[in-house]
Amino acid sequence: MKNSYSIFGKTLAVPLLCFAFLLPAGECALGAESIRWEKNKADIGIYQTELSDFYEVSFENPDTGISERTFERDVKNGIRLLMINGGFVPEPDTVLQNGIIYAPLEKIAEPLGITYDLTRQEGKYLILQKGDTTLVFPRYNESTVLLNSHEMAASYYLCDYDHLYVPLRFVVETFGGKVQYVDDYEKTFCNEDNSEFPNRVKVNVIAIEIPDGTKPQYVSKDGMEKIIDVSVQYRQDLIAAREEANQKIEEKFYYDASAVTYTGKKLGRFYVYELKEFENFPIYFNEYTGEIYSEAVGLPLVGLDKHFINIGFMLS
Repeated sequence: MKNSYSIFGKTLAVPLLCFAFLLPAGECALGAESIRWEKNKADIGIYQTELSDFYEVSFENPDTGISERTFERDVKNGIRLLMINGGFVPEPDTVLQNGIIYAPLEKIAEPLGITYDLTRQEGKYLILQKGDTTLVFPRYNESTVLLNSHEMAASYYLCDYDHLYVPLRFVVETFGGKVQYVDDYEKTFCNEDNSEFPNRVKVNVIAIEIPDGTKPQYVSKDGMEKIIDVSVQYRQDLIAAREEANQKIEEKFYYDASAVTYTGKKLGRFYVYELKEFENFPIYFNEYTGEIYSEAVGLPLVGLDKHFINIGFMLS
């Protein structure tokens, strides 16, 4: 643990099933809630609340620039964050059912570039489309779906009062995307194994990359060079600030700011790097935009911000 803070697949063929609860048989409702999602916007923070198993999730609304908050429950399998093309989807409301993760269609359709239509046509309850690809879910208990008019093994869709849920990996891969499921973000990227703390919040990340017509502009070497430049400048600024304030410059401020390594890992479109002596605070480089993200140290239990890690906070 960090000073009492905990800092930040496979398609299955199953029968089609609709849980409609109080809705008429075979009918599902689609919520009207608008998506506040923005590509390449990975800012997010998770905070402890007064309730032991509920956590506040904060994000900046790209429409207003104001930080907003929602709440997630730390269930048996942990909190799940959903990132699509480098941006977190607020309130993803994902559901885990029989080993398959589902997401509300109206929350993922726009980020995935998919249009959808509910229809009363025989054998065509839900139609998803992107470009030349059309996926049709039958209305009732069918063993197949139609992909460009060809039958293939079906997967569940689920529904409740507010949302129509679709199998996330199945839909993403059908439309040419890739899904990366990170089971325990801290252990995977922060070199933290907090399994000895049974009550900690476990954060899982589902990172999706879906073709949208743009291509990566940078490789891992570019990220290394830029992060080293930023790291060295950051250290120089720390030392200069101490000197200007006539404060003693402690030995810890003379860490090797250029000792940055590429871990060989990626989180969606972000290359992941480490700074020697600060390996618990990964640094991320966006291969599309060249932007640097890093851990939001000290306040959230888990957090990512568009900046270099706040080493000054840790060294104070």
